[in-house]
Amino acid sequence: MTYSTQTQPMTVTSYGMFTTKGNYMVGRIVEAAQGLIKLDGDQLNAWQFAYKELHKLSFADEFGEATDTAVREEVYEAIVTDHFSIPFYI
Repeated sequence: MTYSTQTQPMTVTSYGMFTTKGNYMVGRIVEAAQGLIKLDGDQLNAWQFAYKELHKLSFADEFGEATDTAVREEVYEAIVTDHFSIPFYI
């Protein structure tokens, strides 16, 4: 017996990581940070969370570039809309 399941193709946004897997992992961080914004509306809290998670991710050998400036800028742009109030360098 076969069951058909509906699946959606996975789309991975580029966040400046060297691999698709890296971009996927960073994308998960971005989604979680955006979820925080939906819960409490605090973009600074979400950016601090994402920054901390990028730092933790960078300890894995295959994701060392997670704290590169290009990656952090992409994540910041995906999370923060109020660039005057939320500092990039925290």
